[in-house]
Amino acid sequence: MNKLRERIFAWALKHQASRKVIIPQWDKVRSVAILYPNDNIQHIIKQLEKENKEVILFTMPDKKQICWLTGRPKLDIRELVSARSFDVLIDLTQESSRVMQYMAIYIQAHFKVGRMIEEGIHDLTIDTPSQAAPDFLFEQIMRYIAMLSGKK
Repeated sequence: MNKLRERIFAWALKHQASRKVIIPQWDKVRSVAILYPNDNIQHIIKQLEKENKEVILFTMPDKKQICWLTGRPKLDIRELVSARSFDVLIDLTQESSRVMQYMAIYIQAHFKVGRMIEEGIHDLTIDTPSQAAPDFLFEQIMRYIAMLSGKK
């Protein structure tokens, strides 16, 4: 069963929608998608909203919304996640989770950044320990985005 799931994931990764990667100028970013297993990162969302960013949080789907055979979110969740486009996806997922990796694939964003878990999902990966707090990962992501934007 796991081999089948891995093959399906590899296919999904290879055939994800093509997109033009745009390195963000943080002051021009208007919409941010955050991917995190639960909703206990409200302080990060509020911080981004204070910067006039529209923030949408995507969390782990309910078990009933995940296909047991493939391990990926069912069609209605995939359609919901891919319904709109964002300037940036900030993936704060700390542990390896195929469901969350599928979510990262399906979220439409010009620039995707997250912890180094699986190659080919994010445009920028940050190498942090899996047990690091989401605040630490968020700080690192913001630091690298600032460097890419030409700000220190």
